[in-house]
Amino acid sequence: MIDKSSFVPPYYQLAQILERQIKSGQYRPGDALPSEAELSEKYGLSRMTVRRSLNELARAGLIRTERGKGTFVSRPELDRAVFVMDVFAKDMASRGMASSVRLLEARLVSAPEKAAQKLQLPIGTKVLYIRRSLLADGEPMAYDRKYLRYDRGRPILENELQYQALPEMVEKHAEALPVNSRMVLQVTLLNEEEARALRTSPGSPAFLLEQILVAGDGRPVGWGWCIYRGDRYQLISVPTAI
Repeated sequence: MIDKSSFVPPYYQLAQILERQIKSGQYRPGDALPSEAELSEKYGLSRMTVRRSLNELARAGLIRTERGKGTFVSRPELDRAVFVMDVFAKDMASRGMASSVRLLEARLVSAPEKAAQKLQLPIGTKVLYIRRSLLADGEPMAYDRKYLRYDRGRPILENELQYQALPEMVEKHAEALPVNSRMVLQVTLLNEEEARALRTSPGSPAFLLEQILVAGDGRPVGWGWCIYRGDRYQLISVPTAI
């Protein structure tokens, strides 16, 4: 509740309370927040103070207001990369190629040691494992694998998993909302499984892009890595003004 004797202004206290509720997953992207009147009554604040709290959250990008409809939780802006499906499609279209995604596997598995370590879970915890192939004109361009927490017990819908990016998957299947993303790009040599998926030779060079999604409480909620064929991708710097 609001401590009106605190040196922290009441509007800021309320903003912090709502922010914690959003980042903990109590309110998820697309959910409506209580109205100003409801928040005013619940926390014993004036509507002007509540409105100021909501303005703070809007400036932080956590909520959005739709006139005549209400205030809704926004999807956090996370670091993304070409393996986000709509961007992959645009990238291939710019090359004059038709993109597609093939879902190779989607099932609950016992977390292996590395996945358990990345997600800070006991080894053997049930997690959702996904494998996909990203293709252009029917040719594999990237091989995508992901592990994510499976807290909510929602049905695994293959048609959704085929095209969703990691943040959207986590929002549907994990209790906590991802609010931060860490990405690491490195070079690698393809092992036999990866080479087979990409229809190329083992030992071929490739780019490996790893992503970890972190919830507001600091817990990792999703981990994945996507391997791009080194003979079909290159890194290009974007010119900037000096």
